[in-house]
Amino acid sequence: MPLRSPALRRAPFVSALAAALALAVAGIAYAQPQLRTFKAGAGPDELWDVTMKMEMPGMPMAMPAQVHQVCLKKNRKADDTIPRQENCTVTDSKTVGNKVIFTMDCAGREPMTVNGEVSSTPTSYEGKMRMKPKRKGEDMEVTQTFSGRKVGACTDQTEQVIAGARAQGDAAIARTCAEGLDRLNAPMFFGQGAMCASQQKQFCDKVGGVARDLREPAAHRAAVARSNVETVKQALQSCRHDYAAATAVACGKAAQTKDWAFLGTGWCDPEVRTAGPTHCRGRDYYLVDRSLIPMCNRYAFLTKGSVPAGGVAAARGSAGSGQPRAAPEPSTPDPMKQGVDAVRRLLPF
Repeated sequence: MPLRSPALRRAPFVSALAAALALAVAGIAYAQPQLRTFKAGAGPDELWDVTMKMEMPGMPMAMPAQVHQVCLKKNRKADDTIPRQENCTVTDSKTVGNKVIFTMDCAGREPMTVNGEVSSTPTSYEGKMRMKPKRKGEDMEVTQTFSGRKVGACTDQTEQVIAGARAQGDAAIARTCAEGLDRLNAPMFFGQGAMCASQQKQFCDKVGGVARDLREPAAHRAAVARSNVETVKQALQSCRHDYAAATAVACGKAAQTKDWAFLGTGWCDPEVRTAGPTHCRGRDYYLVDRSLIPMCNRYAFLTKGSVPAGGVAAARGSAGSGQPRAAPEPSTPDPMKQGVDAVRRLLPF
């Protein structure tokens, strides 16, 4: 059944805020109310049972009370009973006997004004808070009552738990940043506001070395294999290095050393177009140097439409002044050649 009452629609958030403030009175963070931050039994601190209940106009039935167990510092001050919650600021407070009266202003997604009071003794406390939305047109007031009862002793371990969680988080971030550094993931980890932004200089120092290495075909292959072309490009761009210029140097060296496999990767198309007519056109498939295949495949791809369907063997005449002619066929069928022909049809030249 859909929720029709405005009070019901707002109940989940208001209940959460009320619980947060009431738990803050008890001295614990609401962000993780189920997180165990103490050791019950013996200890210098005090173990308390905290009960909270919410009342809201328009609710068809009373919401059940919530009970939590918390560990409070033994020598706390009277104003420690005032809630301390993120986005909420105490604007006024006064102490009258064993009672603290306060007013709070809460900002954020659901701004509210909170008026509350807490009365306490060495072994118990009780209080009430009235919360009213500040948004125009919202005048529903929610009342939260809460109470606490001392039930034993405990040892507060909040600082240790927080320190442990922080250490785990820092270790996870360190692992993530190390992996990002190894794989050159620039925008995701080392960009402005990213989790590894503080290591941007270290990242760019490494990228500078990669930019120099990219000028060598073997190092270029290794860098791209470790991540991918687009990632490497973005890494160099983020640190103001020119990927195209470094790649052009590597392609020039590959052409000089006849590294046909590197030329056939798709990074060196200008060099392929230059070397292709000499090394690929007019070459018979059965006689072509197998090291040329990667580069010649790329050349055939780049010149698709201008090379006859028969491949480089059929294109032999098109490179010169004569007419295209097919490779001669043996007078009798050759089983080995027939097998090679079947493979040949799978290749673009």
